[in-house]
Amino acid sequence: MGYLLYATAIWKWLAGDGSSDSRAGSPCIGGTAGEIDATQPLCAWSLSRWITAFVFIGVLARAVRYYLCFPLWDDESFLCVNFIERTWAELLQPLDYHQMAPVLFLWIERASVRIFGFSEYALRLFPFVCSIASLFLFHRVAAKLLSGTGLLFAIAIFAVSYPGIRYAAEAKPYGTDTLISLVCLTLVVEWYQRRDWRILIALAALMPLGLGASLPAVFAAGGFSLVVGSVLWRDGGTVREWRSWIVWNVTLIISFAIWMTLVSRVQGTAEGDFMEQYWKENFPPIQQPWRVPLWMVKTHASDFLAYPLGGPNWASSATFIVSVAGLWRLFSLRRFAWLGLLLAPASLHLLAAALQKYPYGGHVKFSQYLAPMICCVTAAGMVQIVEWLTGRGFAVRRSVAWVCGLLMLIGCGSMTRDLASPYKTRSDERARAFAKAFWYGTHFAEEVACIKSDLKLDFIPEQHRQLSWSAHYLCNRAIEISRSKLRPADFDHVSATRPLRCVLYRDSRYKLDEPKLASWLDEMQQRYVLIGHESIPFPRLSKNERQLMTMEYIDSYKFIPREAPDEPGTPKKPDGQGPIQ
Repeated sequence: MGYLLYATAIWKWLAGDGSSDSRAGSPCIGGTAGEIDATQPLCAWSLSRWITAFVFIGVLARAVRYYLCFPLWDDESFLCVNFIERTWAELLQPLDYHQMAPVLFLWIERASVRIFGFSEYALRLFPFVCSIASLFLFHRVAAKLLSGTGLLFAIAIFAVSYPGIRYAAEAKPYGTDTLISLVCLTLVVEWYQRRDWRILIALAALMPLGLGASLPAVFAAGGFSLVVGSVLWRDGGTVREWRSWIVWNVTLIISFAIWMTLVSRVQGTAEGDFMEQYWKENFPPIQQPWRVPLWMVKTHASDFLAYPLGGPNWASSATFIVSVAGLWRLFSLRRFAWLGLLLAPASLHLLAAALQKYPYGGHVKFSQYLAPMICCVTAAGMVQIVEWLTGRGFAVRRSVAWVCGLLMLIGCGSMTRDLASPYKTRSDERARAFAKAFWYGTHFAEEVACIKSDLKLDFIPEQHRQLSWSAHYLCNRAIEISRSKLRPADFDHVSATRPLRCVLYRDSRYKLDEPKLASWLDEMQQRYVLIGHESIPFPRLSKNERQLMTMEYIDSYKFIPREAPDEPGTPKKPDGQGPIQ
């Protein structure tokens, strides 16, 4: 429905039916901000106080989530394991665990862990900074698009929405998507108000860095460019404006082509094929066009519009209804440029999904770049509903108070839940607790070596190629080594009183290469005596702790030197090519 409204609006706008839109100098895209919210139940002081309270709640909720230092969960670990040992250039090679990510984001993450050490805080620092910056930048741009209760609702939704709080403390690029999109939106709104061609040049200058850190931001930049081009066509832009717009678009296309080439070809075309299969349920069924309308409704009523809350299987239906009301309000007020800024990026996103290049829906993380626009249109819908209630005898001030109270409760509830359960799953918490106790404790009594990381041996290669929790194990080990400043195993210090412990992680879903393991043990026993073998089981349970996902095992092989080793303290690698480093 929204896309139909948008297409009709653009046609009428270009035909001149939107004559009420001012060319420049307006405090709101396509009209005055007050026209979006004709109801002003709150005085300026009360409005300012409410807005300040929601900004504070937004900052506090993000800071609490970051400070609580949730254990890395599997999706984070799949990406973060690539920062343990890789160099800058190696991050341009195919990433482990089927990961693909913007190159500049990878480099920023690597710089963070090199400066601050490999830890949850370092890995999440850049997303946290992006999220806090986004909150204040959204306040600025929303004030140019909305006023009164509309502005209050928009800031409140953005501040307390679970996706914004969650991705403020997650080592993934989704928070960056929001910030880059917001910077583009802010510059476009500034340009519309001032009609300064230099702002379009600033947008062009932003493209190489912005798209290098956030590939989905290309939908926002491309959609905004279409809106700017429509404005220039309708109003008769100056030569400088047209030239600046062309420079912006050329830079946009070239930047996206370069970064996308690095991601798809250098990081691995095979990964793109893997992700297309992984995402196939989130592509519109264009081969069966009769299914598309229901698919569209269900997608938007599920994860796509999970603001401030929502989820799969129609859990975002309330936000969907309010958003439709917001689109209708903007359409009825002839705010066609407004509609363009909100819907053009989503239209490009939908086109990419139709071409099976990027998922549309399926999870809110894929549409984080749209969060500012979604919050604005939802706020416009809430204003529409408040006016509808007022016309039926409800007290408008009381209605606004109830909405604000509910949104405040959502923000406080998010913090309360995080404080009560500072982890995504209990399995994540158990895995980190084991890493803290095991790697730190054994360091004082033994020389401890990870067979995969330290000895560079892989007896279960499939578990390191697929999406397994081996990434979780490797990341937790690296975090504890960095936090406790543990030194690597020193084979010269191995003795009868300080044995060598070699540790192997096993995921029971993948086959162990037993002949290769036996061969390694035979070679080790030529120089060492195997005095013990211990296998610690860990059940990996689902989030609700009711379903067994897999059994994980930490196998330890403990050795002491033989009485007369050939070369004391320098055990040979299994292939006999030299000493273990």
